[in-house]
Amino acid sequence: MDSALYVGLAHKAALKRRMDVVAHNIANISTTAFSKERVVFRQLLVDAPGAAATSGGKIAYVQDHGIIRNLSPGTLIPSGNELDVFIHGRGYLSVQGQGGNTLYTRNGRMMIDTDNNLALLGGEKVLDDSGQPIQFEEDDRDIHIAEDGTISTNNGERGKLGLSQFRDEQGMKRVGSSLYTTNQTPKPSENLTDLTVRQKAYESSNVNAVESMVEMIEVSRAYQAASKNDSQMDDIRKDALKRLAEVR
Repeated sequence: MDSALYVGLAHKAALKRRMDVVAHNIANISTTAFSKERVVFRQLLVDAPGAAATSGGKIAYVQDHGIIRNLSPGTLIPSGNELDVFIHGRGYLSVQGQGGNTLYTRNGRMMIDTDNNLALLGGEKVLDDSGQPIQFEEDDRDIHIAEDGTISTNNGERGKLGLSQFRDEQGMKRVGSSLYTTNQTPKPSENLTDLTVRQKAYESSNVNAVESMVEMIEVSRAYQAASKNDSQMDDIRKDALKRLAEVR
């Protein structure tokens, strides 16, 4: 295959990757605290076939470089549920994953599970500021969650939400739709800045439906144009081979 075909294939592969990310964003428009993503590409230069090392002949390919998350918060959605919280500031709740490992999320939609533990709707136990599950009594009523995350009921305090901040949020790896894992050590509690919670509300996805649909159309048209260009290049090759075969 010649260089033009390689370049065309790389271009279409990049467009497909971008379309996959856009489609994933659209699929999570209604996912609580979902952060929109975009794929980042970079230029990869390689020596042109047959070019001398000193000639400077290069071919530019597009290469998938990684994923960037949009860290802007979603909209505050009032819910009326006394267990829901919206996090003001760049912070995360600490939760216990299915394997017992600690995960982090901005999804503040919670419930009390069958063992009387505070948990996400997905079942992950919410942890307090000491890394332990937050447990309620059977007769606990009038649950109040203060701005600093302290949880109290008619029977007294039940703990304080384990809120965390990280220096490199882009380095956190997504697990599922709105859960994250990281090897980073959270900032010390005394260094948490501008971090409060609001009870009876939660954070929506930050995906803009109209913008994402427009982007999907743009990517689709770009892919169609790339496919048309490949077809034209293929016709040129066939014509060239036909002409060569006619040379006597």
